Amino acid sequence: MKCKNCGATLDEGALYCRKCGTAVPQKPESKPKRAAGGKRAKTGWLNLVSALIDGIRAWCVDTFAAVKGWFQNLGRSAFFRNRRLLMLTGIGAALLIVLIIVIASAASCKKTKTYKSPDEVTAAVLEALETGDGDKLYEMTELSVKVLGEHTEIFGEGNTPEEVMRGYYERLAGELYTALTEQHGKGFRLSGTFETTIITDAAIFETNRALGLEAAQYAEISGPLSVDEEIARNIRIVAVELNGAWKPVVVYLY
Repeated sequence: MKCKNCGATLDEGALYCRKCGTAVPQKPESKPKRAAGGKRAKTGWLNLVSALIDGIRAWCVDTFAAVKGWFQNLGRSAFFRNRRLLMLTGIGAALLIVLIIVIASAASCKKTKTYKSPDEVTAAVLEALETGDGDKLYEMTELSVKVLGEHTEIFGEGNTPEEVMRGYYERLAGELYTALTEQHGKGFRLSGTFETTIITDAAIFETNRALGLEAAQYAEISGPLSVDEEIARNIRIVAVELNGAWKPVVVYLY
């Protein structure tokens, strides 16, 4: 090794040059190797944990694939395939039956709405009149087509008894609703004290003949209709009892 100042040869381990006295630079001490060893140890633990996680993941994937393949093979077998087809057919048939029952019940409820007493009949008629709902009155009194079909000239004109009675109830409800709305505004309420006469004598047989049904009795309900204690019209309702339930036949306003 030579001196950087004068070029003289330096003794090994010399701190100064013998010729010019220049200080000889010393080599820096190297860092302990223990730190590098610790880093390698830490890296080794991470590699071990990562390998363990990869092994668990691979096992889960393989197990899922095996179970899925087992179920697929099971579904392809003739025994289970036939059972599944039968089960799906049965479920489809059951749903179809339920749907038919629901539709039939809805249609039946709409066409055969009945009431437990003549008072319920009266309340339903007043509700339809308060809203001017002639269609509802017609549906409630569908029996009037059978009972009064031969006498529809009383109720108006039309090609069929159904058209005559529907037009009659539309006029009856609409004209009353229009008049009372102009006088009292929307949301008026009809009230009154009604007299109900229950008839069970021989007169019922004439009604039964016209209805083609076996009615136990029928009722005539009549009285004045009032709004805010002011009489607006008089009403008469005829209803029949069929199988323990009441159904209106015809409604008159006068």
